[in-house]
Amino acid sequence: MKRAFVKALVLDKVSNTPVVLLGIENTKKILPIWIGACEASVMAIAIEKVPFDRPLTHDLIVTLVSELSLRIERFVIHSIKDNVFYAKIVLRDLVVSEQEAAEGMNPFIEIDARPSDCIILSLKTGAPLYVTNEIIATEAITFEDLNENENEEEFKKFIENLDISEFKKLLNDNPENFTDFGSDEDSQDNDEQDNDNNPDDFDDQ
Repeated sequence: MKRAFVKALVLDKVSNTPVVLLGIENTKKILPIWIGACEASVMAIAIEKVPFDRPLTHDLIVTLVSELSLRIERFVIHSIKDNVFYAKIVLRDLVVSEQEAAEGMNPFIEIDARPSDCIILSLKTGAPLYVTNEIIATEAITFEDLNENENEEEFKKFIENLDISEFKKLLNDNPENFTDFGSDEDSQDNDEQDNDNNPDDFDDQ
C-alpha cells in the first residue's frame, strides 16, 4: 500500500468527463479515476481551498467526525470490481483508550466510501490517502520519462491539452513517447480511440 496525492484534475476530451490523476508517492506512477462533474467541482474547491460562509457537505462530515469523538486515520482505495473502484474511510474512536485497545477492544471503524469522497476529505483534513499495491499494479500508468525535478508548471501545461484516453494507451504501449504526446501531429479522431480506454471502465463508486 502506498500513499497517493492529487497530481491534477483534468478533462477527458473524448467523453467530456472529469478525471482526477493521483500521483503515487516515491514512484513514477499515476492512477487515473473518472469522476462526476459535481464531484469534480467540489474537488476543485477543495484543491483551491475556496472559503464559504456556510459548510458544504464534506465540511459537515469533518465536523460530525470531530463532534462524535472520532478521528480520520486514513483513506484507502483498495479494490476494483466490474470496472468500479472501491474505497474506505478508517476512523479511530477516541473514546476507546489505549489501554482498552490493548485489552482487545477495537478502536477502529471502517466505512465504505467512494474514492472521490475520500480524495475530497483527504484534501480537506490532511489525513493520508493510500492505494493498495494491487490497484497500483493493474490500473496505474508508469511515467518512465518523468524527471523527479521536472518543473510543476511544465507538467500543468502538458496536462491542459491532454486527451487522457489516448494518453493512457500511448503510455502503456510506448512510454518513451511521453514527451511528444499532446502535439497537433499526434492527435487522432475520437473514432479511433481504443474501447479499452472508455471512461466507463474506470468509474468512481
